[in-house]
Amino acid sequence: MMQVIVFLSTLIGLFVLKVPIYISMALTGIVLMTVNGNMRWGTLLQHMLAGVNTFTILAIPMFLLAGKLMNIGGITRRLFDFCMKLVGWLPGGLGHVNVLASVIFAGMSGTAVSDAGGLGSIEIQAMREKGFDDGFSCGVTAASSTLGPIIPPSVPLVIYGTVSGASVGALFMAGLVPGILMAVIMMIVVTIFAIIRKYPRTQFPKIREIFVAFREGFFPLMAPVIILVGIYTGAFTPTESAVIVVFYSLILSFLMYREMTWFKLLRILRETVRDSLTIAMLIAGATFFGYVVVRIKIPQMVLEMMTSVVSSQTGLLSILTVFLLVIGCFMETASAITILVPLILPLLNAYQVDPVHFGISMVLNLMIGLLTPPFGLVLFVVAKIGNMSVGRLTIALLPWMVALFVALFLVTFIPQISLALPRYFGLM
Repeated sequence: MMQVIVFLSTLIGLFVLKVPIYISMALTGIVLMTVNGNMRWGTLLQHMLAGVNTFTILAIPMFLLAGKLMNIGGITRRLFDFCMKLVGWLPGGLGHVNVLASVIFAGMSGTAVSDAGGLGSIEIQAMREKGFDDGFSCGVTAASSTLGPIIPPSVPLVIYGTVSGASVGALFMAGLVPGILMAVIMMIVVTIFAIIRKYPRTQFPKIREIFVAFREGFFPLMAPVIILVGIYTGAFTPTESAVIVVFYSLILSFLMYREMTWFKLLRILRETVRDSLTIAMLIAGATFFGYVVVRIKIPQMVLEMMTSVVSSQTGLLSILTVFLLVIGCFMETASAITILVPLILPLLNAYQVDPVHFGISMVLNLMIGLLTPPFGLVLFVVAKIGNMSVGRLTIALLPWMVALFVALFLVTFIPQISLALPRYFGLM
């Protein structure tokens, strides 16, 4: 019990002092080693290096780079134009375009912030010009950006797979149906708003207009197809797919659309290195942190406490869902995954919860946290792009939060939604 008290007081104290997450985890591990007294100090650097010295981790900077290349190189805009012709004629036209564009972009970038920052500016401006109110425009933009880490590929799922040991390929496949389910629910909400508020829609496009839009968007649309077909036919691994989509994006941006310059590329590379190093430090600190807490048997203590109050798998998932929703309001996604997964895994094993299924549920939980104050990153990004106050956007997001909670409930308590495809393709 003393070790648990030291563990919690040290970690929370460092967070309160605003010490960076990766330093907080490493320092907490060092304090626990000191209190325990029987662990070798040589393991500190060894385990931190082991955390980032994996082939899977290489996918993270590549997907981050791919998302930035698409936003700057003209790919994102062409995807939006194609979606406009495809679903802009439905009730609430641009709202459906917003959701569909996020689905397609999610199949290439793997992050919610890339979606919100790249597509968001295009979507909100277009919706304003057509007479949509800012609350609806910014709300659907923020909500649809949560599709990025659910639909494969996904940076949070790569991190989860690295920390938990679950197959990244299985996780990618498991996110496909939940992502489509979320999109359908959001499009239902768009339709309800459109009918009540009489939002505009575009005219049904002519065949020639659809053909022109498809021709312009064909090569960007091929990016998620190449990724998914390559992974699931065994042509390349998820990590190799990230490298392929980067080269594909460079070819489109430089040679085909000619909207990329060397100056822009240098700036993108700097941003990618910065963001990748932040995530790498988190994983390094979390690997050492996880090793220490396992050595002093904190997960076993948590397991004993939970088994005394929870008697079923449903009860465990309910408690974890509420816990993760609260955590998501205060902690960044990568940090939450790297800190919590080592503590939660013994519970999953004890209650026979599939780690692939839980991975999708956990990431969806944390994506909802990106839309909530006080630390919702997507909330702040969209508020800035849409020139809205955070408070006003938070209120505008309430109907979308209901939609996301419905999706979360279905995904969490009906495992087949996540697991049917991975099992069908023999990935688990």
